Amino acid sequence: MPEFEGYKIVYEVIGLPRGKWSILVEIIRRQDGEILVPRHNPFPNHAFDAKLEALDQVNQYIETVLADAETEGKQRRIA
Repeated sequence: MPEFEGYKIVYEVIGLPRGKWSILVEIIRRQDGEILVPRHNPFPNHAFDAKLEALDQVNQYIETVLADAETEGKQRRIA
């Protein structure tokens, strides 16, 4: 997993039947311990064929969530 400065990323890769994989993710802000995204499966209707495929999709998902959180945080500070 890439480093996301200022955030703690907790993830769990789960083996499913027939050699498929699923993943659970939780995103926590290190500064104050606030849970930005509670533990959940960001792809509930998609089982992955490989662990690396699941991790690649999750990295993209995390980047998007953190970009949105940064934008929202800046808007709150301006208001």
